[in-house]
Amino acid sequence: MKITTNLTHIATAVEFEPAVTEDALKAKFEEFGIQGFEAELDIAERTEDHVQMVSLDTLLGFAKASGVAAVTYDVTFFPHADDAEVEYQLKQLAHDLEIAPEVIRDVCSDEIAEYLKLDAERDASAPVHSIVEVYVGGTAFAWYGINDYPRLKRVILRKLAQGGQKAKRAFVLRASKAQVDMVEDY
Repeated sequence: MKITTNLTHIATAVEFEPAVTEDALKAKFEEFGIQGFEAELDIAERTEDHVQMVSLDTLLGFAKASGVAAVTYDVTFFPHADDAEVEYQLKQLAHDLEIAPEVIRDVCSDEIAEYLKLDAERDASAPVHSIVEVYVGGTAFAWYGINDYPRLKRVILRKLAQGGQKAKRAFVLRASKAQVDMVEDY
């Protein structure tokens, strides 16, 4: 989903092609007569309004027709998640939500176990993201390939949104403390 600043067009569904390996990208670059240079590219940082999303063939054809001789690319692989990765992700999510990681772990223990099971079944040798970028006239054009993989944050947020009692209690306690702090200021 891409959120835009255009008030008459709030969201547009974006269909991503599957992620491909570095060898597959290099073969595609060679097919179009364009050099590819590895770079650290991040999807989260590249899905801004100024970036145009197109298919890989369209992007490379456009780059070639525009006189571009080189593009940058990145291919990302994720190892299988383990308890340390789960703990890291829980701490990040807990920080974002301003609740204790223990609350998330208690409320979502079944979901965490299911996430670990699904992730263990995933082929860790397949890339999860492939990104190719080209700059033409100061505008970034990009291709994103994404292979579906389990995402702990998505699973947990869905569970927390359903409202576990511990998560609700943590929120109420935080809100109560904020009210007390505000009253003490007067």
